[in-house]
Formats: sequence, structure tokens, C-alpha cells
Amino acid sequence: MTIPKGWKVAALLTAAVSSAVPAVRADDEKKTSPTVARETAESNAKTPAGRRYESALESSLDAWLKRAIDRCGKGVSPEDAVSFEVFVRISDGGEAEEVVVTPETAVSRCAERDFRDARYPHPPQEGWWVRVPIALK
Repeated sequence: MTIPKGWKVAALLTAAVSSAVPAVRADDEKKTSPTVARETAESNAKTPAGRRYESALESSLDAWLKRAIDRCGKGVSPEDAVSFEVFVRISDGGEAEEVVVTPETAVSRCAERDFRDARYPHPPQEGWWVRVPIALK
């Protein structure tokens, strides 16, 4: 992967069950807030199922995440390279049901499309939330 000089990508994963977050359909106007997604992911990441899922998820992200961040970061000045978090609600079939990025920047909006199109390991439960922090330095 070729990241612009001085950038560092860190993708630490936190997975969580979405039982505490109401499901929101893609066609609904209302999206899950980053605060709710973060709190749910962090509070549930300590579950045994969450710890097991992290390993499988990390392997699946390795296949495409670095390329996506490199592509999305091309031409972005170091001052505009702001770290961000991505929250993904994963369906039982391994598809993204909802993607929330915060803060919204040119890089995070670009990467959001890749997270929407990605295939994920089948989660332990329908509507499984994961948190992927992206550190750009």
C-alpha cells in the first residue's frame, strides 16, 4: 500500500451486538447517530461473541481497507487528513445495512462507499455493529 508520506492507517476493530440500537432501514430518513453507534459498539465489544468476531472482521478488512484509504487520500493535503471512525451495521448475510462516518470529511465520505460495498464475515447476529477507527497521520 502506498500512503502519502507522513500518513499512518490504523484500523482497530470493535464489534458489538446491535440489540441496544434500533435497526434503521437504508430507505428511512433517520440514521443511527454516531454517538449511539459508538456507545453500542464499545459497550458490547467486551462480549465473547464480539471478541471472536473481531478477528474474522480484521482479516476481511485487510483485503481492501488500505487500498481504499490510499485511493481516498490521494491529493488530500496533510492538513485535511483528519482521522475518522466508521460504524457499520452488518446483516446476517455479511452486507452493510448502514454505514455511519464521523467526522464527515472528503476522505471519510469517499471511504464510506467502500464500506457500503464490502462483504463482511457473517456476524453472530443480524444487525451487528462494528467500529473501525481510521487514524491518518
